[in-house]
Amino acid sequence: MEAAHTAGGGTVYVPAGRYLSGPIEMFSNITLDIAEGATIEFPVAPLPLVPGRYLGVEALVPQPLIGGTDVENVTITGHGTLITGDYAAWARAYDAPPAPDASGNANGPLWQQLLDKIEKHQPVSEAEYRAAGKELRPSFICFTRAKNVLVENVRLEGGPMFIVHLLYSQNATVRNVIVHSYPGPHTNGIVADSSRFVRIFNDYIDTGDDGIVIKAGKDADGLRVNRPSEHIAIANCTVHPAHGAVVIGSETSGSIRNVVASNSTAVDTEVGIRIKSRRGRGGVVEDVRFDNWTMEDVGKGIEVSSYYVMGGEGSTLPEPVSQRTPVFRNIAISNVTIRSAKKAVANIEGLPEMPIHSLWLQGIVGSGATGLLATYTDDLELHHAEVTAQRGAAFAITDAANLELDDVASVHPLAGEPVIRLTRSPGAILRNTQALPGTGVFLSTEPGGLRTMHLEGNVLRPAAVVER
Repeated sequence: MEAAHTAGGGTVYVPAGRYLSGPIEMFSNITLDIAEGATIEFPVAPLPLVPGRYLGVEALVPQPLIGGTDVENVTITGHGTLITGDYAAWARAYDAPPAPDASGNANGPLWQQLLDKIEKHQPVSEAEYRAAGKELRPSFICFTRAKNVLVENVRLEGGPMFIVHLLYSQNATVRNVIVHSYPGPHTNGIVADSSRFVRIFNDYIDTGDDGIVIKAGKDADGLRVNRPSEHIAIANCTVHPAHGAVVIGSETSGSIRNVVASNSTAVDTEVGIRIKSRRGRGGVVEDVRFDNWTMEDVGKGIEVSSYYVMGGEGSTLPEPVSQRTPVFRNIAISNVTIRSAKKAVANIEGLPEMPIHSLWLQGIVGSGATGLLATYTDDLELHHAEVTAQRGAAFAITDAANLELDDVASVHPLAGEPVIRLTRSPGAILRNTQALPGTGVFLSTEPGGLRTMHLEGNVLRPAAVVER
């Protein structure tokens, strides 16, 4: 690698065989070509600490196994394999292995103390950063402030932390990559972190955390850095299993915008499509589209929530709207099939002080333990949605302003449960909807709620009761 750097660039070729290697630092204008049949193994061992970002907070972090900083025109390619220990093995790499502290932080007490000081805008010494850094783990591949990055075709097995991490980078492509990093928390498959013009497609991801995730910094430190992730395209990916298949957040502080994720499949993930943040994180998530998805045996098919809680965090209390308040708006999710969701077909949770604005769902066909649940929304639209729930209303919506339901139905309505339950949602529009045979109660509202609704073109005669 040094020789190629001295020559001004070139290709470093790794022929078939098995090799042990320490961290590989890449330079501009270099291609690392790992041939089919070649395996590079990175032993589990303590690594030097370098400037980076860990779970949305700038800190001193272990050097990535492969990476480069302030580089351009870099490629990792070939059909070979990169392998290292799993999350648990890397947790034992240092003399004082990390363990969750009393608050449940998944890294350790020194990291939690550092986070607490940063959140309170208190000074943190280099010694404190270094001490906390020994509770952290390296990314497998990480490019920082890089331009024109390509990672393709390789297979990555194991992983201490993020597997492919694009930090403060632009014009990056990750394609035809296979990731096997299950189990282990924080082993996200592909991460675009405050990066721009990113393309992720034709990848298979098997991981203990999120499959593909878009991040932009966390809480006070993320608001200070204030760098967005934007202009990101994701397509033709399969995630099995994972926490979320494609996830936006929860690190949203620098804002996330202009994201498209299409033609993808989620199997045995905790959530399929997930957008998440919380009070204190701030940032705007906007102009996002998901289209043409299938999901099977997921926990929740679709989740858009402002109440996310991770290790070391507690629940939040209402507060005045400020830069700490996350904003979700202009989100479209269409043509999604969800089979046998263990918890819910969809779960949508806005804040009382900041509802989710302009969420548009179309062509949703789903079955699950519960149906579509929504609270605190403004301009929620459901078009051509067919939901089957094992318990409760197929559509249960509370505190919705400017709600529109168009051609929504339940093929297997439950006896004793309404198909649609609306609470504190005055002025809702219900149009072009049919009560299918077997429907008992079609629509449930609070007393007098029906008088404020607008009903147009509905066929409700098959229902035993229209309103309860």
